[in-house]
Amino acid sequence: MKPRHAAALALVGWYLMIPPRSSGQKAVDSGAPLSKWTVSSAYDAAHECEGAKFLNREGHKQDTDPLKAAFDAAQCIATDDPRLKEK
Repeated sequence: MKPRHAAALALVGWYLMIPPRSSGQKAVDSGAPLSKWTVSSAYDAAHECEGAKFLNREGHKQDTDPLKAAFDAAQCIATDDPRLKEK
């Protein structure tokens, strides 16, 4: 790997993103474009983001918790993912 490629890879971070709500209070629109999702938190490494996703999901165990559905559908997305810029 060329040094400039390694440097570019080192600059990539990760977002824990949750989908927007759909018409219902508990429902989320996991099919919405990624540009419509909300950044819950940011991380330096994919494994940190995945760990946070698990912890957030575990923190919302009750089906009546409106964030449960959002964190069940949450995804870790690279900060340079082109889908974040879609309109």
